[in-house]
Amino acid sequence: MTPEIDTTESLMKTAEARGISKIVVASRGGKTALRIAEAVGKGMHVISITEFSYSDDIKKKMKKLKMAPIENADLVIQDLREMNETLLMFGPGVKTALEVAAIAKQRGLVEGEFIAVAGGKKGIDTSMVLDTVHPAAELVTDPVKQLAIKQIIASPLIK
Repeated sequence: MTPEIDTTESLMKTAEARGISKIVVASRGGKTALRIAEAVGKGMHVISITEFSYSDDIKKKMKKLKMAPIENADLVIQDLREMNETLLMFGPGVKTALEVAAIAKQRGLVEGEFIAVAGGKKGIDTSMVLDTVHPAAELVTDPVKQLAIKQIIASPLIK
């Protein structure tokens, strides 16, 4: 079984068990997000985020699957050097998943628990359950930092 298939199955099982209906995907060109949307079916709302633009063909396929494509997104964590470097200690997938989660939260696309997904050249390898309600929200003023990680579903071995 490839890591992407295993990760997709794990996130589907977790979403079902926790009653989660939204998945935020870091997808540079959109193909990974399309594969996830096709795998999870119509019961899930998939939000695909990229710092670039999707091709017209990809956008057409996303529209057909009722996905929410976010293009030309500002990478909020990338610009926060200390946070960026700290998250990279957990691997690029963790940093990227949290980055797209923060973008989705800033844009008001997620509320409560949701799943954030990221990966590399071999497909998705990182997924986690996040919540927009941080237990210490009154102490954390930066909305990017108000996300709470509830569960890491999948994360690759760091070499």
